[in-house]
Amino acid sequence: MVIKPRVLTPGPTALLPEAALAQAAASMHHRTDAFIELFKQVREGLKHLFQTRRDVLMFSASGTGGLEACVVNLVRPGDEVICVNAGKFGERWTKMNRTFGAKVHELKLADGQAVSVSAVKQALDQAPQCRAVFVQGSESSTATVHPVREIAALVRERPQCVICVDAITWIGAHEVRTDDWGLDLVVCGSQKALAMPPGLAFVSISEKAERLMQGVSTPRYYFDFAREAKAQKEFQTAFTPAISLVAALAASLAWVRQMGVENLWRNAAVLASMTREAMKAIGLEIFSQAPSDSVTAVCAPAALGSGKIIKRMKERHGAIIADGQDDLKNRVFRLAHLGYYDYMEALGLIGALEDVLLGLGHSFESGKALAAAQAQYRKLTATH
Repeated sequence: MVIKPRVLTPGPTALLPEAALAQAAASMHHRTDAFIELFKQVREGLKHLFQTRRDVLMFSASGTGGLEACVVNLVRPGDEVICVNAGKFGERWTKMNRTFGAKVHELKLADGQAVSVSAVKQALDQAPQCRAVFVQGSESSTATVHPVREIAALVRERPQCVICVDAITWIGAHEVRTDDWGLDLVVCGSQKALAMPPGLAFVSISEKAERLMQGVSTPRYYFDFAREAKAQKEFQTAFTPAISLVAALAASLAWVRQMGVENLWRNAAVLASMTREAMKAIGLEIFSQAPSDSVTAVCAPAALGSGKIIKRMKERHGAIIADGQDDLKNRVFRLAHLGYYDYMEALGLIGALEDVLLGLGHSFESGKALAAAQAQYRKLTATH
């Protein structure tokens, strides 16, 4: 049998062909008119993706670089901050802030739980000098979505406090309206919903956040927002960018713009809902109590563990899916929905999972997951 490798993880995700071709064809110097024209397209496209009228900064870095950039440009040693920790990436906010001397009030949650708005409000009331609330839009380690819009409404009432959102697996998979919701700092990475390789980080900065950053002297060099913003207003970067990735980015953003970012959100929502219904139909539990649309975490049958399922999926069908992380390793497997995935791939993945699970001895009626997924798809797309 032909076995075609497919990446079905929440990042890196499957590559958009146009992005791969643009990356391969890029052969320009970054201090030329050709790059300036390319970067103009990128800057406009990022505004559409983020749903903002303000400039979005780009760094040649992983998404984590964008997160650290927010901390070092905003937080001073001794500043009080609130960090929502509901998984591996929420924990990263805590560790970063402590590294740079912040006094962290951590809201620690059990895996699979979303933070409540009331818990954030209580934490804010108890820390009136709080400078920032750090939260994930989508905690991909547990496939959980947080109520960011509602948290932002709380923060908006506090003139000396901002909300900083790790939106790396949130943007492009969920409705995100940066300006309308008052999101102050929003970070995204290239290898998620944009369906291109890793290596670029993006940060939007509100007027409020920009004001609070004035005079912050926390040590930084490469991740200096003010210097980078000055260069990028002239359609340049302060340092040599990853030129081929910028070319891929232009192609990905053109793809998003052509379909409309709202349709990208809807695509992830439909695929996620199909997948959840399929897994429940064959007796598998969805891990998160507040499931994300970017990725679904499924509890593996206790007798199997997720490791066997993941190994067999790759060997038998060429499908690369993600294991759980840290304490969730060999307990859950994670299936991606964000970016360049469609109905056919979702059905193929569900069918392959049926085959693997039956082969490993998990008992259910063959075809039941596929039938549930198709029924949910018809229900959600009946008027489209």
